[in-house]
Amino acid sequence: MRKFSYTALLFSLAMFIAGAVIAPASARDLADGVIDPAPPPPGFPVSPYGVWLHPDMQGSDKLREANALWTTLFLGWAAVEKSPGHYDWSSWDSILGQAADEGYQVIATITSNPSWAAQTSCGPIDEDHLDDFATFIHKAVERYSRPPYNVLFWSFYNEPDNSDAVNFDWLGGCWGFAYNPNAAPGAGGETYANMLKHVYPAVKTANPKAYVALGGLAYDYFTIDPDGGVFDALFLDDILAAGGADYFDIINFHYYPWSGWRWEPSPYNRYNRHIAYKARWLATEVYNASGQRKPIMVTEVGETSHNSQHYPDYHRQIMALYQTFMQSRMVNVYPLIWFTGIDLQFSISYDGRRYGLLNLDGSPKPTFYAYKALATELQYATFVRPRNDLPYLFEGYEFNDRGRTKTVLWMYDDDPNRPPPQPVDFPISRTGGSVRVVKIRTNVADDDDLDIVSERAITDGGAGDADAQRNGKVRIMIDNDIRFIEDLTMPTYTPTPPPMHLHMYLPVFLQGAPGSHSLATENSRQSIPAWQR
Repeated sequence: MRKFSYTALLFSLAMFIAGAVIAPASARDLADGVIDPAPPPPGFPVSPYGVWLHPDMQGSDKLREANALWTTLFLGWAAVEKSPGHYDWSSWDSILGQAADEGYQVIATITSNPSWAAQTSCGPIDEDHLDDFATFIHKAVERYSRPPYNVLFWSFYNEPDNSDAVNFDWLGGCWGFAYNPNAAPGAGGETYANMLKHVYPAVKTANPKAYVALGGLAYDYFTIDPDGGVFDALFLDDILAAGGADYFDIINFHYYPWSGWRWEPSPYNRYNRHIAYKARWLATEVYNASGQRKPIMVTEVGETSHNSQHYPDYHRQIMALYQTFMQSRMVNVYPLIWFTGIDLQFSISYDGRRYGLLNLDGSPKPTFYAYKALATELQYATFVRPRNDLPYLFEGYEFNDRGRTKTVLWMYDDDPNRPPPQPVDFPISRTGGSVRVVKIRTNVADDDDLDIVSERAITDGGAGDADAQRNGKVRIMIDNDIRFIEDLTMPTYTPTPPPMHLHMYLPVFLQGAPGSHSLATENSRQSIPAWQR
């Protein structure tokens, strides 16, 4: 537990006065010192695409039709163990049973301490009740990590780096300290690490093939930021300093484009920024402290479909969807949960923001169809490379989809000059062959403009080939719309289709899963330069 000290307070104030930044800053160039997160273990489903369905799975059936495979659900301890040693699993049985029936792989986020075990619902557990918590988690994993539920991923408290237990307890976590007078009693990264030390063996003894993930860290909007946020900038450092890296398998964080300014390294690189850079930063932070290269998941990434005047701005939401998901695939982030599946009345009432792929009434937004195209086109695809061979005007990512090359490409949306469409050549493996082009129209007119996905085949030298020559390549004019371009001349194979119920392939899913210690520690310990702080 971090103790309050007068010396520490003076130091903190001095840092504010001097304008120093303890947290990550956009001015740093860490290109030679950052690493990618570890890839997911073998045997996982290829598709990493998910949606946020808390609290009651609204819209889940339609979103499953859009090929969303993953979701995260908040599961309250207080709802199950209202008094010590007395368990009522009925609420969890219901929601996890529905998720299993619909074919979702669930990341269970534990929240809501019972009043008998902690002074706050969202923060530290009383020391003499940590064993009770470990017992509860052991029983939960034992019950739900096997058929029919198959919940293998367990995350502890949503945004636990929150340091305001008074005004922001609704976030689901409040383990952060940051010298905030509203911090929960006993809060701090070392306290969170101590909780993980109790819970990690409880998970692994219940099912050695289950995974422990950090609660999704906000890791932005810090208390030391100029505008003053609520998140503890040193929370992860304190976890690692307390030896916490040995007690979680997966790093978990959240990302929203409004915080992209923080994750802009210098010099500028369109393939090492925003969510990709944040993932690399956190992976390297953990590696430098522990020597362990761990995988990363993102349980919240999203953008609102309406602007501050409450008018639709689907271009912004669709571009954020594709940019964040493509950049995440590039750096091994797996899975990715879009926030949210359906609009939340709470969010609309709180600040007017509408993050859903579906409207409040369950009707689809244009972004729903953009998401469906993304998850459908790439559900079997593995990432190959960023298309940094193309001019700066473009942002593109190459995949291997069952043996065929598939490129996702658009004109770079941040270019202030708004140049006209530009030609890009796509070599094909046979002269006179064809490419398949799926276009996602991003300039959406209004709520009812839903026909945004189109498909066509373009033949080398035929209609649509901008160079009009039969020369072994197809030239396509690229603009701000998003395109999937697939070389139809390459052979393909038909994979085994994913079953609707995850337990049907549970034995394969568990192949190569971890035993009783950290998931992704690599044998190689290549030298990673320490960051200059």
